[in-house]
Amino acid sequence: MFKKWGEKNEEVKPVSNSTENNIDAVTSPQAVMPQKKHAKTNTLLKGSNLIGDIIVTCDLELSGEIEGNIRSEKDSNIIIKGTCKGSIETKEGSVDIQGELRSGNITAGHNVKITGKFNGGEITAQGIIQIDGEFKGRLMGNGIEVGPNAKGKGELLYREYISIAKGAEIEGQMSKAPNELKLIKTRKEENTKPAAPGEEISKAN
Repeated sequence: MFKKWGEKNEEVKPVSNSTENNIDAVTSPQAVMPQKKHAKTNTLLKGSNLIGDIIVTCDLELSGEIEGNIRSEKDSNIIIKGTCKGSIETKEGSVDIQGELRSGNITAGHNVKITGKFNGGEITAQGIIQIDGEFKGRLMGNGIEVGPNAKGKGELLYREYISIAKGAEIEGQMSKAPNELKLIKTRKEENTKPAAPGEEISKAN
């Protein structure tokens, strides 16, 4: 059973897995956004204005403005309190948009939280996507939690569950993400080798 956003004891009905338009469901498990803490955090203060891509190896907190992409190959957490015009990618960390992200995608190996504005293309998270701000685009995560202050339009794809709190204003479609297809070679295929020109293929009995 799911619980209302921010409450502990009141139970509500879970959302069905079918695709629906004009989402009007009420739900939500407790909002949890665990993040790995690093000893060092890069901070770009309010008033700073950067143009170009950034590659980080530890946590980043941006309070200024950047026009470019932010990328981390490690478990770095990226917090945007200012404005970012570009895409954000962190291989194992989380992304927290308290300010605004424009015209870009978010790819996170952990969780994504939007309490500000996301006006981009797609959000892809291996963990949970929490929305309690404004968004426009396509969201795909292991779980999606929509808070009571959320306003947005787009497509919501979840692998395990989706929860929507009362008061949220969402337009669009929601559906369960299809399972990833994997190519599995059979034993017969693995042992089969292409024949050389003029060579006959013998069949094993």
